[in-house]
Amino acid sequence: MSDRCDKYPSLERRYCSHCQGTVRGTEENPHFSIKEEFANGYPVVEVLRNGGAIHEWDSHFQFGLRKAEMLLAALPVLKEFAWCSDQERLKFPPQIIGEQEIGLRVQVFVEMRPDFERSTGELVERPYLQLVALPPASERTHIGVGFRKCRAICAVQDELRAWVRRHGR
Repeated sequence: MSDRCDKYPSLERRYCSHCQGTVRGTEENPHFSIKEEFANGYPVVEVLRNGGAIHEWDSHFQFGLRKAEMLLAALPVLKEFAWCSDQERLKFPPQIIGEQEIGLRVQVFVEMRPDFERSTGELVERPYLQLVALPPASERTHIGVGFRKCRAICAVQDELRAWVRRHGR
């Protein structure tokens, strides 16, 4: 076996991100980005994985300003939820997070949701993090995210913050 990469022969395997499995944009190491749009005159943002959908069954992970603010306010919880096991996710305590700058309070709790169906027809449920905007928010907005979407939000947090600042209320 050669010490050179088969795909990029100019690189030694030990220095090649392709051979080491650390190249961005792969299933194991996805590249997350955002796409800014307007819907019905309101700014919305879509979070993309490797330029496409986060999940094959959820073609557009997009939301507006309030949900973006909620996700950013709950970022410490999203980070923890994103990288722990399903067993640890089940033990997440319900909590209320306050964002002082924008006067936003967010209730965070775990809820079991159907994730996929086995070939036997058995429905497999997984823990999802639910976020609900609490009063004094004018509208009762909610969003649910699984661990993949939590990882995506964590990866694009700087771009998301900049987008909220540009379009903020």
